[in-house]
Formats: sequence, structure tokens, C-alpha cells
Amino acid sequence: MNQDIGRAMGNIVSIDSDGGSVTIDHGPFEGIGMGAMTMNFALMGEADLVGFSEGDRVSFEVKRGRDGSYRIMNICNADESDTDCFAD
Repeated sequence: MNQDIGRAMGNIVSIDSDGGSVTIDHGPFEGIGMGAMTMNFALMGEADLVGFSEGDRVSFEVKRGRDGSYRIMNICNADESDTDCFAD
């Protein structure tokens, strides 16, 4: 991964009513050097929150935009064993 793209796991805290952003309590990111925290992320591209609910354990990838903010480009549910759903 390059320095503009990172991956982390976390728990969905809330989903905005329009479905365009989500607040996630996440662990440290691989790839971008961001530590663990709770923050809101907008979505980009084909990413959507259909089928996700508050409390879901997720793995997600973000990409830094020209404005410096990170947006979710991919998100998926992690299973009960906390396995990264993007792992091959």
C-alpha cells in the first residue's frame, strides 16, 4: 500500500442518516501511520453502507484526497474471529 491508502479494523459507532458517512472506532491503520481513534469518514466511489449497522465489526480501506481527508473506498464485515475480510 502507498502512503495515501490505509487499512484498519474497527466498530461502527454510527451511520449518518443519508448513508454518506460513518463514524468508526478504529485501531491503528496499516499503510498511513494513523493511530487508533474514533472518527467520521465520508465514502467515495462505489463504497456504500447497505447492510451495515451500528456495532458491526468491519475492516475498511481509506484513501487520502487532495484536501487531505481520508475517505472510505472499501468496507466489509469482519467475522466473529476478527479476521480481516480483505485478507487473501
